[in-house]
Amino acid sequence: MRAQLLHLSGPMRGRTITYAPALVRVGSDARCEVCLRHERVAEAHAEITWKQDECRFHLRRVEGQVFVNGNEIEEIILRDEDLVEFGPGGPMARFRTYVPAGAVCKPVRRMLSDAAAVARHSGTVTATRTLTSDLLTKATLRLKIGFPILVAMVAGLLYLWFGHQLSKAEQRMTADQVTREEVALMRAEYQAQIDRLTRAHSVVRDIQQRWSQGVCMIHGIYRLRKQDGSWFQPLQGAPWQSEYTGSGFLVSEQGHIVTNRHVALPWTEERKIQALLEEGYVPVFTELTVTFPRHMPVDVAQDTIRRRRDDLDVALLKISAEQAAGIPVLPMRVGDAPSDDQRAIVVGYPTGLAALLARASSETLDELRRSAANMTEAITQLASAGGIAPIITEGIVSNVEAHLIAYDAATTSGGSGGPVFGGAGEVIAVNFAIQRSFDGNNLGVPIRYARELLLE
Repeated sequence: MRAQLLHLSGPMRGRTITYAPALVRVGSDARCEVCLRHERVAEAHAEITWKQDECRFHLRRVEGQVFVNGNEIEEIILRDEDLVEFGPGGPMARFRTYVPAGAVCKPVRRMLSDAAAVARHSGTVTATRTLTSDLLTKATLRLKIGFPILVAMVAGLLYLWFGHQLSKAEQRMTADQVTREEVALMRAEYQAQIDRLTRAHSVVRDIQQRWSQGVCMIHGIYRLRKQDGSWFQPLQGAPWQSEYTGSGFLVSEQGHIVTNRHVALPWTEERKIQALLEEGYVPVFTELTVTFPRHMPVDVAQDTIRRRRDDLDVALLKISAEQAAGIPVLPMRVGDAPSDDQRAIVVGYPTGLAALLARASSETLDELRRSAANMTEAITQLASAGGIAPIITEGIVSNVEAHLIAYDAATTSGGSGGPVFGGAGEVIAVNFAIQRSFDGNNLGVPIRYARELLLE
């Protein structure tokens, strides 16, 4: 797969260029694969990276501002026909994926999803054939080679294990050493394994059917107000504003919502904004809403936001008890996160509106196209159509420390502030960071720090 840009404006306007490297650097420096000599373009402005294991392109800003379809981003998964702007008023390009002849790439998650769909209609045997065919013909080269080897290794280990167990059983039976107590113990161990698997399935089902309804999308737009009451306006035109989305979850019947500090107070993470605040500018939300599944957006007053006194990335929002009625309050673990709890189930809205639109019905998408809706209107229409629902991913907890929990459950920008459930079905952390240098490691703040803030 290769990245292709149709340059709409700037020094390369009118040209369609396909870039072969897996890492495509964009900037004004001549060493960049996409060299844009423009006053709005930094030397190392942004990077487009092909993620082979995901079969997707990621766009990440480096030194300059980047806008995708009109929204400023830090990092995003690119889709065909996305409109990318390098710097405010800078060069614009249309992104497309170029597929060389004979190239195939299908993510493992899509393979599993397709196999599950086939199983529902045509049975397990057909679904197994479908999955095997995809793994052998449409996976990455590494997976094509690794999958047969893994299957052979597992089959060999199972053969050896069963042979060993059979041999041991035969020896015990020959020596007449199998007692009733041993048989009872073996049955108890088997039943315990079945119970653990049943509980694991039950936890995921409860999260899908109930607790996910208590996870909201947060949408905010804020501006900077001068001391004389006018708005910050660096360029001619409309006043400057920043728009973003994040995740949060309800933790009390009184309407308290836990999220990240950088979602509730986004200007705390922007160095350029911090410099303006030091000059006397004041950040003001012109819009701040939370939208729960099966509910319409609810306005949040800026003065209800509470953050911790330390630097931990946790904050609270507040809606009224009447507005929170009918929304499930998520169970939070009491005390520290258990070191022996190896499951991490993350619920949230990664990529924000883009993921919701990808799952929306064709009728809803047609209505949005006809009305040319902005983000606020799009969220309202999706909520009205029942199209607000979080994404649930599952992984393994790799590390538990006093101030953070690390796990490999997939998430990205927009998922910040969502709950991380443990294997017991309780929230053990607040998702807050993606370790960009290693996609398999994401971070959460232990939930006890949110509980402390709630009790203040």
